[in-house]
Amino acid sequence: MCRRPWAALAATASVFSADVYAQGTGTVASPVVRPGSSISLATGIALDEGDEGYAQRIDYQKAVSENWRLRGIVFFNDRGGSFRYRRLELEAMHQFASSQYGWNSAIQIRGRIPDGYDGPERLRVAWLNRWRPQDGPEFRAIGLASREFGNDRDAGLALESRFEATWRLPSGSRAGAQMFNRYNTTSDFGSFDDQRHSIGGVLKGSLNDQISYRVNALTGVSDAAADFELRFRLRFKL
Repeated sequence: MCRRPWAALAATASVFSADVYAQGTGTVASPVVRPGSSISLATGIALDEGDEGYAQRIDYQKAVSENWRLRGIVFFNDRGGSFRYRRLELEAMHQFASSQYGWNSAIQIRGRIPDGYDGPERLRVAWLNRWRPQDGPEFRAIGLASREFGNDRDAGLALESRFEATWRLPSGSRAGAQMFNRYNTTSDFGSFDDQRHSIGGVLKGSLNDQISYRVNALTGVSDAAADFELRFRLRFKL
């Protein structure tokens, strides 16, 4: 890992081929609505049997109340060495359970508007959860279901789950483990190796009061998942 997140961002500034590796830049997000607004830059690289795929996204999010947050996300990728815009996603999140030490939960709804070459439209609903006992580990769990619309859509609901456990380090950062699972769709789950299952580690924290970072590395444990993924994000408070 690079000593400075800025160097890592510059080194991986090319974008991700989502047609080959569909996960890309995601993480196990928090259900907590934080006041104010921010911009995030995320990038990722996936390696599979000697092939490489890259992705990049830019997020803008703003809390519009104590328990509602809106977000816009722009995705890019590289196909055949050509950088291009892929799609826009719009998201609303409502936090309905809040506790400083205990359970936090939210429902997130996201719509995908592709560029015309990146598949059909999609609507996704996610249930985000976080448990953080005082001075203890933090656990997160997310369940996701999405439905595609328009031409070339997949039948059924696509199902996913994500899990994370982290512990606080003396430096104030957090480190731990993550798991990502894509189960295909309710019309054809297939076998375990037909699905995408990955596990790995995560390191996240703050550089100062305005800038936070996250780095996670994943290894595929099913045949359909990429052999290795590295993802990096910087978030700037506005």
